Amino acid sequence: FFTDMPKLTLDLEEDFDFTLIGISCHSKDYRLAYEFNKLLSYEFTRDNDLELRIKGESSSYAFFSFIDEDNYVEYYLVSNRGSSGKLIPEEKLSDYFLIMKGDTNETTKKQLLTKVNEIQPILKAYLIEVEQLKSKRNLIF
Repeated sequence: FFTDMPKLTLDLEEDFDFTLIGISCHSKDYRLAYEFNKLLSYEFTRDNDLELRIKGESSSYAFFSFIDEDNYVEYYLVSNRGSSGKLIPEEKLSDYFLIMKGDTNETTKKQLLTKVNEIQPILKAYLIEVEQLKSKRNLIF
């Protein structure tokens, strides 16, 4: 009796409007979060791991967050190495990702990148063009 009802199709656009910084660092995730908190006055806290199914296998990635309510910016620190492989396989040099969502501009991004590169255990930090990544959907949470 529902055969005459029209079908409704939703076309949802994924939101990739965030800044992504790749971080090469051999420190443990908790140590890196501690350094961010100490040197940048952030307040990263450990959240539940980011759980994804990649190529049929479940994988978990260390996940930290800090919400800067005064400046309307959210920061996430996510490990690129999980229990079953990399979160973003094409970013082989990145051990971690710093994701920044919110009210930002190019100057803010460059200042943050400069500060991140000054953190002692970080070997290299660099901006990544999210739209160019094949695995960018793994960064939507």
